[in-house]
Amino acid sequence: MRKPILSSRSDEPEVAKQIEDFVVGLAECVDDLQDAEFKSNLDQLATTAQVLGTSASELGFDLLAASASDLERCCLSDSVDQVRETLIDLTEIAKRIRMGHRGAI
Repeated sequence: MRKPILSSRSDEPEVAKQIEDFVVGLAECVDDLQDAEFKSNLDQLATTAQVLGTSASELGFDLLAASASDLERCCLSDSVDQVRETLIDLTEIAKRIRMGHRGAI
């Protein structure tokens, strides 16, 4: 099993609540991404990935932000196989983030 991922901003008390809310909502966001992929709704998938990536970046989850950006790029290029692979990677990263956050699992 891979190591848990923590926010690079986890030592900043002023963003602790935002990080907690983000991590707690991460499972639902991943579900939304997977639902959009299942329905082949690449537009929705790209939009959700873009929003996720922005939030992840702002809150210090750079690996997740990069994965979300990759997913958005794959969606915009209509690369269905790459979308699926990238979404699997993003899901694993999200799982590792949730593992690193108390109470989020």
